[in-house]
Amino acid sequence: MINISDLRVYIKVVETGGLTSAGDILDIPRSTISRKLTRLEEHLGVELLHRTTRSVTVTEDGRIFYEYCVRCLGVLHDGERAVQQKQQTTEGVIKLALPYMFEPSLTGPLIAEFLGQYPDIHMISLLTNDPIESLKDGYDLAITPGPLKDSTLIATKLGNAEFGLYASPLYLERTGMPQSYLDLPRFDLLATGVIDRRESWILQQNDQHVSVEFQPRFTCNNIMLLRHTVLAGLGIASLPSFICKHDLACGSMVEVLPGSQTIDMSFYAVFPSYQVMPIRIRTLIDFFVKKLREEFSWNVSK
Repeated sequence: MINISDLRVYIKVVETGGLTSAGDILDIPRSTISRKLTRLEEHLGVELLHRTTRSVTVTEDGRIFYEYCVRCLGVLHDGERAVQQKQQTTEGVIKLALPYMFEPSLTGPLIAEFLGQYPDIHMISLLTNDPIESLKDGYDLAITPGPLKDSTLIATKLGNAEFGLYASPLYLERTGMPQSYLDLPRFDLLATGVIDRRESWILQQNDQHVSVEFQPRFTCNNIMLLRHTVLAGLGIASLPSFICKHDLACGSMVEVLPGSQTIDMSFYAVFPSYQVMPIRIRTLIDFFVKKLREEFSWNVSK
């Protein structure tokens, strides 16, 4: 494979008519210039230059090759400028991986608003159980809940999603409302997980933390499925407020023991360690930082 630096040296030798003058311009020793030219000729299998102690002249093959070199490096320079300029503008394609818990009712309006603000950006979005794994497949950005594993990837915290205890009015009509955290174990409690085992919730009540241990009536590894089981009247679950607040607003879900929040969940934007982050990616991260912090709150604003 031809070394690009060898091509640059060859072009400069042809344009200046000498190894020494080319070396002075490129700040490269004459011996290095000579070595690069020899390597280029050996690779091509032709003589590019007639070299004597007094002069350098270009062969016919050398003249043809010189013209192609100039075109080649010109195209490379054009590509370099185009890419550098693009990094400084909000245009191009963003490949975004999102967790399943970010259902369309949350992400759809946000993505629509972002693309409306930046009409020169195109987006490819993927819902997946493992957004970070998608970075290996060429995705630019992954949104994922914490805690994060140690990694060479770069992460920006988007905010904390507050959790609370929720049930459907239908379920509470049958069972009554818990009056304190001590009542919870006698109710049908639903949990996230993948195995059948006893679970525990750490509830924050004012400035105190209390623990509730229980055997779940239902366990699953998808928080949106957990939400649907609550809406169906199966029991009480700890869920993030941002996927429940519209259910609360329309009356299909009720908060149990208001103020007894379970531990918050942090969300992060994770991306490869670019030397220079494209401005379109930074713009999307900044947008998510602002918008998701609003969505993660208890406030029902939409």
